Amino acid sequence: MITHRFRMYPNRKTEAKLLESIEICRQGYNTFLGELQKQKVIDKSLIQGIIPDMKICDSNFSKVHSKALQYEVYKLFSNLRGLLATKNKHRKVGALRFKGKGVFKTFTYNQSGFRLTYNDRRNQTLWLSKIGSIAIRCHRQVNGIIKQVTIKHFPSGKWFAFIIEDGIKPQKTANNSIVGIDLGLQSIVYDSDGNSIPNPRHLKQKEEMLKHLQRKMSNKQKRSSNRNRFKVQLARQYEKLANSRNDFAHKVSHHYADNYGIIAFEDMNIQNLSKGRFSKSINDTVLGKIRQYTTYKAENAGGKVVLVDTRGTTIRCSQCGNRVPKEIWDREHDCDNCGFIAPRDYNSALGIKRLCLEKLRLEQPEVKHLEMEALPMATSVYEK
Repeated sequence: MITHRFRMYPNRKTEAKLLESIEICRQGYNTFLGELQKQKVIDKSLIQGIIPDMKICDSNFSKVHSKALQYEVYKLFSNLRGLLATKNKHRKVGALRFKGKGVFKTFTYNQSGFRLTYNDRRNQTLWLSKIGSIAIRCHRQVNGIIKQVTIKHFPSGKWFAFIIEDGIKPQKTANNSIVGIDLGLQSIVYDSDGNSIPNPRHLKQKEEMLKHLQRKMSNKQKRSSNRNRFKVQLARQYEKLANSRNDFAHKVSHHYADNYGIIAFEDMNIQNLSKGRFSKSINDTVLGKIRQYTTYKAENAGGKVVLVDTRGTTIRCSQCGNRVPKEIWDREHDCDNCGFIAPRDYNSALGIKRLCLEKLRLEQPEVKHLEMEALPMATSVYEK
């Protein structure tokens, strides 16, 4: 399955129908949840079977496609399964809640109720049942059979269609080269080939603008048109921030997936790190997304990602295995046993590669004992 994200450009009349469909789907979800709470024995087919009766009792439900309402039943039981899975992990959970206005941002057509038409290179149309035709910009060709279309309304006011087709991504021939990657805050990535990617600090570039808009919005009266205007402007800035972070993560992961067959990362819980002292900086570096995107792109390219236990790689010499204690502010590795001098992160990346080779039971390639001056200069693989 391949998922495409295309922007839609509805007119005012069509946008009103889209917003109405989201609201009706929200009401449908709440109706299904109410029926679920009445059941002594959970039965999905009984809940899905009340859709015809809902349309008779309330004509508004006839304004959306039946597949969209059926998908709300699927979402309800998907949420229920997630709740039970969390409970089985011995975590405290509550009950499923009814959704208030403004919570729903999407609705989905599954299997039918849509049609994508290519008029020319820059002019495409997405037809949705009960809504009509909407102009859409498809930057990629959809060659397979479309299985699902999800419509999403972003806080910035933009509309997007997430189209899932049953196409198969072309497999690439992977090489046998191996690289170890050390993730950090100063250098987002430092690999075992001596390449580094500096922290672009996306949040710092937009922080002043975000603070300015937040102050402006907080000074406006609640539910006023001025407050809503600044709310949309703020949402657009956050959307730009998210887009720049995703773009950065995609470019970095694309480089390593295309140039290496085996990519080794440290097996650390990034989610727990993002809750600590440096949570703001860690969330801005999108370390988790880089690892996540690299994993699926490497699989599509015929390669793979290997996670290794990196405990001790920071203080252990990658050449001789000697322990070299360091403080957190020490950025250079200097081994008094073998004389290996290197940047701290580069030594860690070499250690990660070595652990990867041991894990895969491969022969470790020879690594020269380089002096600091003879090391390859850290170059960036990411160019704006």
